[in-house]
Amino acid sequence: MRQLSILLFSSLLLLGACKWKTTKTSLKQGDALKSSLEAFEKNREKLSEEVVESLEEAGEALAVENPDLPDVSKDFEKQWTSIQNRYEKLKKDFDDVGETSSDYFNKLNELSSSIQNEDLRKEELAKNKALRQRWDRTYNEASVNVAKVTNVLEEGNDFQMVLVASSIRQKLEQNVDDLNRIAAQAKALLAELETFTEEGRKLVAG
Repeated sequence: MRQLSILLFSSLLLLGACKWKTTKTSLKQGDALKSSLEAFEKNREKLSEEVVESLEEAGEALAVENPDLPDVSKDFEKQWTSIQNRYEKLKKDFDDVGETSSDYFNKLNELSSSIQNEDLRKEELAKNKALRQRWDRTYNEASVNVAKVTNVLEEGNDFQMVLVASSIRQKLEQNVDDLNRIAAQAKALLAELETFTEEGRKLVAG
């Protein structure tokens, strides 16, 4: 009888430990997604600041009478190289969010699937499905905007080439309005990506 009691007590302890492990793993998945979203948002904000500041400074430098094109070109190239590096980090962070969100939903479905009550299990899986559909829409929209930012930065690269060529010829061949247009596009697109981060935070919050 004593051995049976010890066996039952040990089983309860083991069951409790398993449940705690499940809870710990689940919370870890949520924390990983939250961390990925925060890294993405931090780089989105920084990239937005750098893009707008760099383009505005170049626009101001070019708007003066007889601008020093070689100096403007060198300054812009230096800043634009930093922006390209920052953008590569943003893209990596975006991919990380996609990966961690998949892990998050896999864990969520794993938990829901282990519910013994069939009605409750179906209800929880349906909630997961609806949440996943909403998140996928948000992620896909953000993906489109990330691609658009790529195009904007490519325009900035083209502008850099024009600026270098202009400095060699010692005359400006690119209108400052083009620079302002690129800045406005970048600012708007990067601001739209903030919605993606907000949706991710709601997802983690449950």
